[in-house]
Amino acid sequence: METIKMGKRGTLVIPAKLRKQFGLEDGSLLITEAANGEIRLRPAVLYEPEVWGPERTAYFMLINSMTREEWDRMIPDVLAMGVDPTKIAGIEPNHRDSLPGEQEWDRKMRDAAKARQQTRLSA
Repeated sequence: METIKMGKRGTLVIPAKLRKQFGLEDGSLLITEAANGEIRLRPAVLYEPEVWGPERTAYFMLINSMTREEWDRMIPDVLAMGVDPTKIAGIEPNHRDSLPGEQEWDRKMRDAAKARQQTRLSA
């Protein structure tokens, strides 16, 4: 433990050993908090979220469509972003055709719910 002296305007100099230990350098962000009569400092972790461009956004909109009808409802939004849905990397040309229709999807979901219910009742 080292003792440090506060300077003008409340400035503090963090000892070099601690700066090195925590990877602090000029401009590093720190979080301050008061707790139990103490002033605590800790390094802040800055998280920069990934920003998706139009093609990546369109990819996720379409790849997460569960039915052909849902896919078709997404197409106007994809086109409005200026993306050609037939040229999105990672989506096969026949992906839409491999999706079930909404009636088939609903039937599969009802069947799955019934199977879960029967499993619970027999347990």
